[in-house]
Amino acid sequence: MTLPQLFAHIDGIEAVLILDKDGTPVLKLPTSEAVDQLDLQTIIPSAQTLQDQSQRMNLKKLKTVVTYWSARQIITYNVPPLVFIIAADTNVNTGALLNLYNDFQAIASEDLANKV
Repeated sequence: MTLPQLFAHIDGIEAVLILDKDGTPVLKLPTSEAVDQLDLQTIIPSAQTLQDQSQRMNLKKLKTVVTYWSARQIITYNVPPLVFIIAADTNVNTGALLNLYNDFQAIASEDLANKV
């Protein structure tokens, strides 16, 4: 499944940023300018801090983090070896966005399979 097909049934997604394990942008949707305008990369250190703190408290590894920022909801998905960050309008169904995690797992595993 392609990312545009994945997002076709969810109206209100403004931008998607996909990072590798080092935090380097792999893909920016719909355009690089749209992602840069939202300044999504400023969220990365906060998401990494949350991940580190949860591990120090012996909690399970964080899969998703939901935050609200500047009239948007930002969902960060930790799907090793990738991190997906989605910016969506606050009116978008958060449950529908959270359900994308399994689809992102499939995309990440396909990406690994294609590299091997």
